[in-house]
Amino acid sequence: MSSSHAAARWPRYLFYPLALAATLAFIHASVGGLLGPLGKAYPAYLAAMIATMVTLERLMPMRREWNMTKASFFTRDLPMLVVNGATIAAATWAVTWLATHHRGLPVLRSSLPWQGEAVCAVLLSDFLWYWLHRYSHEGRGPLARWLWKTHAIHHLPGEVYVFMHVVGHPINSAYVRVLLMLPAILFGFSPEAVFAASVFNGFQGLVSHFNVDARAGWFNRLLTGTELHRFHHSANRDEAGNYGATVSIWDQLFGTFRLPAAAPRQLGVDDRAQYPGDRKWLRLLGLPFR
Repeated sequence: MSSSHAAARWPRYLFYPLALAATLAFIHASVGGLLGPLGKAYPAYLAAMIATMVTLERLMPMRREWNMTKASFFTRDLPMLVVNGATIAAATWAVTWLATHHRGLPVLRSSLPWQGEAVCAVLLSDFLWYWLHRYSHEGRGPLARWLWKTHAIHHLPGEVYVFMHVVGHPINSAYVRVLLMLPAILFGFSPEAVFAASVFNGFQGLVSHFNVDARAGWFNRLLTGTELHRFHHSANRDEAGNYGATVSIWDQLFGTFRLPAAAPRQLGVDDRAQYPGDRKWLRLLGLPFR
């Protein structure tokens, strides 16, 4: 095998385990105080991770037609990033304030070490998201239809890449944020555990929309990464399972795990003509109210 061919293939097998190891090492160093106050180094970690992934998408995309363009970034991704960023910040503040001022919280104080609490936070929040996410796709009735309208924006693009992760309705962003915080509030998890779970969930969200042929191997039986979540965005409903955002164990337990041999032929939704254009985000924001 030539050196250039080997260089083109290395992200397929090595990127995910290396990025996962780097994320876990960052969490350990942050909690241990090696990087200053807890969370201080997170912007640098996040910028380095995004820069690496976007560069690899440019150099060796799985499919060039799935890549980010200037038009998609400035007319869709950037506005969604601003709107959803503000929504997540507001939801975080509101839930934190409520938890701080409610005498009945936490309902049960955890006595686990921060590592155990972080694992519980990831598993419990993803369990809640799995069922709400699945119901928004497969459910029937007015509530399911309304939930789908808040979630559909994320599925309308015909591409999948790192910055496409931010595409979504602010209502969807708000209730996802509440679900992610709920286990920590109910069981009084430590700040270290909350930080670790948040960083790990964020990493999985980025890597799951990575437009590089990155293979996770046996990690697919534990975590929802690039290969699994790409099928969730398939326009073919028979392929589009994988409702877990971070772990794949709930999909395996409840029969929605999908990992076909080949990548999806088409991304998006099968009834695309029924929706506004995915860059007409002002019309899309009104979708749940119509």
